[in-house]
Amino acid sequence: MTKILIFIPWFDPAFKAGGPIQSITNLVHQFDQEVSYFIFCSNKDVDGSILLDIDENCWVDYNDCTKVWYCAVPNPIAIAKKIVAIEKPDVIFTIGLFSWQYNILPNLLFQANRKIISVRGMLHPGALSQKTIKKKIFLAVFKLLRLQHQAIFHCTNSDEELHVKNIFGQQVKTKVADNFPKKLTAKLVAHKFPEKLVMMTIALISPMKNHLLTLQALKSFDAQITYHIVGAIKDNDYWAECQKIIAVLPNNIKVIYHGEVSPHFIAEYLEQTQIFIMPSKSENYGHAIIEALIMGKPVITSFFTPWKNLEQGLAGMNVDCDAQHIALAINHFAQMEQSTYDVWCEAAINYANDKINYEHLHQQYRSLFFNLDA
Repeated sequence: MTKILIFIPWFDPAFKAGGPIQSITNLVHQFDQEVSYFIFCSNKDVDGSILLDIDENCWVDYNDCTKVWYCAVPNPIAIAKKIVAIEKPDVIFTIGLFSWQYNILPNLLFQANRKIISVRGMLHPGALSQKTIKKKIFLAVFKLLRLQHQAIFHCTNSDEELHVKNIFGQQVKTKVADNFPKKLTAKLVAHKFPEKLVMMTIALISPMKNHLLTLQALKSFDAQITYHIVGAIKDNDYWAECQKIIAVLPNNIKVIYHGEVSPHFIAEYLEQTQIFIMPSKSENYGHAIIEALIMGKPVITSFFTPWKNLEQGLAGMNVDCDAQHIALAINHFAQMEQSTYDVWCEAAINYANDKINYEHLHQQYRSLFFNLDA
């Protein structure tokens, strides 16, 4: 049995950090072949709120192959040092790049047969354009300490592999292993009438997700549109700008903000919508996008996600990140009647099924964790 020690700043039931948490949650639920996971994380969510109803500073059984240590001490690396000495992990798997305690120090101080750094979209140019000074400092530290030569970089697709090599050099070792999507059941919606539409965004509220552009696109619509926004507010100033637009939208446009919602309840929200919209500046994966497609919800998103050629497959539309093109895509679905909409819903399910190959995913993770030729 291979022991994999995962360092991640936040883990379930934390959820406000978005995709990386969901990626690791799905991984430990869907890849359990000859592995045991030990997850070392903080006892907080990304906003500093303390997680409720968890046992701290001890191993907690998460599932049959996973234990979690929710660390509640000021110096987590001291505890981690003891854990590494006791458990002697075969693999140290760090999630992310920009945490001193959970990314930099584990790679600097601890040794294992195999060290893996999962960048989780953090080197995408769109992601690097946010909080640039902090990220430049962390990347400079990585290079100064030569950590990039002591580990394998886990990339979820070939584009991310290029981003890694652009930052750290062509000589660094990489392995591609895509994310496991959550397993959901399709839920089709009846009562789709022309000039009416229910749409939804599930994402952290920040400039990366382009909520503001979506709201601006709704200004000139005559159709009856209900727009549900689900997600934690990551950028308060950005949300304030969104609220200014919401306040002046015409009466036929209804915007409902549901606040932050645990991923455990996302499927219930997706059941109620007719389309999913998230024209992101960048998405390394976009769990909410593929979950919407799995459930038969056509998607409007940008070209900066792995989910491309949506319109070709009648699964949705990829759009440029401007209000005009987003408005055209929304109007396309607003005008649909039931029979046409049903075709697109079935196509969304087919698109998701074509993109997800569980046998291939398992092969990729076997190579990532066990193949010592890289």
